[in-house]
Amino acid sequence: MVEFIIIAPALLFVCFGIVQFVLLYQVKSTLDVAVLEAAREGAVNNGSMTAMRAGLARGLTPIYARSADANGVAAALAKAQIDAANFSSITVLNPTSQAVKDFSQPRVYLDPANPQLEIPNDSLMYRDSSTMGPTSHMNIQDANLLKIHVHYCYNMYVPLVNKVLYYAVNVIGNIGTMGILTKEPVNVNKDPYGFPKHGDSLCKVTLTEGIRTGRWPLSLDSEAMVRMQSPFRNSAANDSPNPTGS
Repeated sequence: MVEFIIIAPALLFVCFGIVQFVLLYQVKSTLDVAVLEAAREGAVNNGSMTAMRAGLARGLTPIYARSADANGVAAALAKAQIDAANFSSITVLNPTSQAVKDFSQPRVYLDPANPQLEIPNDSLMYRDSSTMGPTSHMNIQDANLLKIHVHYCYNMYVPLVNKVLYYAVNVIGNIGTMGILTKEPVNVNKDPYGFPKHGDSLCKVTLTEGIRTGRWPLSLDSEAMVRMQSPFRNSAANDSPNPTGS
């Protein structure tokens, strides 16, 4: 009995840790699929950031599902949309700004006075692939590849382990007397984030806020690349700004 009492806290922590890492694996797998869905949305919507964020939210919905009915799906989607808007950033890696400059052409749709600047997407198989852009050094076929990078803040919710992982990942020091189980940080007026050595402007919270709400986010990243199915517009890729973070 004495031996069990001594080892029980450590054993319980290890069990909680296993659960949290299983959840992290599930979330990373779901994020990979969600990023691909976001890229597909962008491919058919002129590279629209708004469309990609909506696709990302739909892909992330299973992470937030707590019941398998219509109300549960609606609630999960609503939570995913909030996190996709506030706790994720989408970066378009391709086409690059140089490719946009090299290949964008004005095209008139409804208003002749306001033509859309876009990278042509039609008849790509017949366009000369040996012609390289002067600044991008890529051809128009490569300029029609949409590649995105998503930085997502996943809120860990397994008790105690979530806080320990948050401190470990951010290499937070000077956390107060008796370590992570106390009310910290010591110098709350100087740095409420606890002096993180690996600070993340989007996926970090003040330590007192984390203690109050139990929100301890971990940053996850994923990339996807698809062929554009519509002309890429730089204006569309900037129609929804990324959150600035803390």
